Amino acid sequence: MAEQAGFERNVGLFMAVMIGIGAMMGPGVFALPSEVAGSVGPLGIVAYLLMGGLTLFTALSYSELGAAIPIAGGGYSFVSRTLPDPVAFLTGWFFWIGNTLACSLYVVIFALTIKNYFFPELSVILVVVATTAVFTASNYRGQAEALKVITVMNIVELVILLGVGVLGVLQVEPANLEPFAPMGLGPLIPTMGMIYISYVGFDLITVAAEEIVEPAKNIPRAILITLGVGVGIYVLLLYVMMGVVNYADLAQTSTPFIFVADHLFGPWGRWAGVVATIMASLSAFSVTLGASSRVLFALGRDGYVPSVLARLHPTHNTPHIALFVCAGLVTILGASGIVRLLASASSFGYLIAIGVVNYAVIALHQKMPALRRPFKIILYPTVPILGLVSCWFFVPTLEVNSLILGSGLTVVGGVLYFLQPGNRDVFSGLPAVLHRLRLRIQAYWRPHMNVLIIGGGSQGRNIADRLLTQDEFRMVFRSSEYQLTFIEQNEGRCEELEQRYNVPIFQGDGTKQEVLEQTEPHKMDVAIAATNDDERNTIVALQAKRLGIERVIAIARDPDYVSLMEDSGIVCISAPYATAAMVENYLDRPGVADLFEIETGVASLIDMEVPDDGRVVGQKIQDIDIPEQCVVAAIIRGEEFVVPRGNTEVHGGDHVVFVGPSEAIQTAHDIFSAEAEAAA
Repeated sequence: MAEQAGFERNVGLFMAVMIGIGAMMGPGVFALPSEVAGSVGPLGIVAYLLMGGLTLFTALSYSELGAAIPIAGGGYSFVSRTLPDPVAFLTGWFFWIGNTLACSLYVVIFALTIKNYFFPELSVILVVVATTAVFTASNYRGQAEALKVITVMNIVELVILLGVGVLGVLQVEPANLEPFAPMGLGPLIPTMGMIYISYVGFDLITVAAEEIVEPAKNIPRAILITLGVGVGIYVLLLYVMMGVVNYADLAQTSTPFIFVADHLFGPWGRWAGVVATIMASLSAFSVTLGASSRVLFALGRDGYVPSVLARLHPTHNTPHIALFVCAGLVTILGASGIVRLLASASSFGYLIAIGVVNYAVIALHQKMPALRRPFKIILYPTVPILGLVSCWFFVPTLEVNSLILGSGLTVVGGVLYFLQPGNRDVFSGLPAVLHRLRLRIQAYWRPHMNVLIIGGGSQGRNIADRLLTQDEFRMVFRSSEYQLTFIEQNEGRCEELEQRYNVPIFQGDGTKQEVLEQTEPHKMDVAIAATNDDERNTIVALQAKRLGIERVIAIARDPDYVSLMEDSGIVCISAPYATAAMVENYLDRPGVADLFEIETGVASLIDMEVPDDGRVVGQKIQDIDIPEQCVVAAIIRGEEFVVPRGNTEVHGGDHVVFVGPSEAIQTAHDIFSAEAEAAA
């Protein structure tokens, strides 16, 4: 399996659930019950239960989308694949704003808890800055590193929550639950809208989709487990809070969970509540900070914000530039300490964006019917429609200030969108020197490249492996980071591709225009026709070219097909032993490709792996009958770069780089790939 040049997949099902729990079991459960008690009294128990049921529609939508399109960015990435660019950008913009403001809210609540219960003289701003610095460093090293800390905090928090909930049930006084709806049913709907932010959390699982192992299985499972656990804990705790103390008393405190825990268990309960609040604040803060950086990374990767934000750290494979930007904004907003405004703006962003994501499921079915869906929504399209309604229905119920701020953020987002180079040609009048500087910066940051591979057989897999491999030798020359999409007709091969690469896969005939159109060819930078049939590759390549894909590569051996495609501006590669290397050479090292004219020109540059039982294993290069015109340019041995000499011994598993004319390289390739038994 190819080691992908991007996020490292090291987050299993348990850790994925911890991402969701860490975000969902945030300070909402420790603060909002007071507001609920003041709004509807004990009827708040029903409000949490109903909102959990409505949220299930959105959870199912996320499950299907996350399994089918397991790429970083979550809801934004889903929308960007199915809806027009302006809608996709605004969705991502609202997700980023929602996450960042929620993150600021969490760190402020943590800072206030520390100030109120430990150090009354301590500055809130100092706590905000220090906390942001610590968790930025944790996320900088990778999501898995951050999740180790988050997991510990989640476990402590859940133990305390469940302990208070289970033991508190025994002390519920039925009299406190009467009247059950003291304010009537009128405030129920606005209250449900207010507590919606308590259920956003499972969506962050899909934000880290490129780091989750077996996403087709683990993303839907993690989402549904997270929502189920969240609803159960919320309803249990609301029942205990409303039943242990009178709702009027509960409404008077700003720390309802600590208040109830103190009432039940005295000082031990109070301090357990304080610890749980701290754990919840910090875990939600860490998860949301990571989510914010990954959404901003996805926006940069797609050209909506500066591409520098799409850079991954060479060692940790984390979006460190985007992370630092998010951390800076969180620090500024958190230092302001405006809790109510942060909460309102965050809710507005989430409701709008998640509503669009629900609609994206419908658009996906209509626009990309051939896309593989490992998880399928039941009762389609009723479920995503209900998910959309359950989000947008509550937007007007939010307070006026949040609606005004949300509208202002929409305007700011629109301005940002039209200022980006890919959306509006604002750089056309710049002096030539600035234009060259911009090109150099873009080249340095390795822009994202969307690659469509038609054909999931050996040719297509070899090319994908080659493009996704991230060993040191290739990364030195790599000019872009690659996001792959496959088209494959055979169901068995689709399943193999799904397990091997975790990328979007369209099942269908790649020669058909309607299948190619579903992949959104206007967003593809290059298409590669890599089936084992020259005729099919020719049709595919011509169709791709006609649909507007600028760079098209086709594998072909028949000179008649080669001539036909080259006349249409299609790059043809015909040497089967060098196909993957030549594709990589053409995409990553265009200067070298032009110099060596890889298809029919002076020379080629390829590498191959020596079999462990190869005939040349143990021999010195000077003793191997290599064609005179072929040169062994380099040997990559594990993580070691070996400069080959005459007395250099060849080892099994070595990657040998050849330079020379095609015929000479083919002969050398055959010699180095021959097995010892075959030689005998």
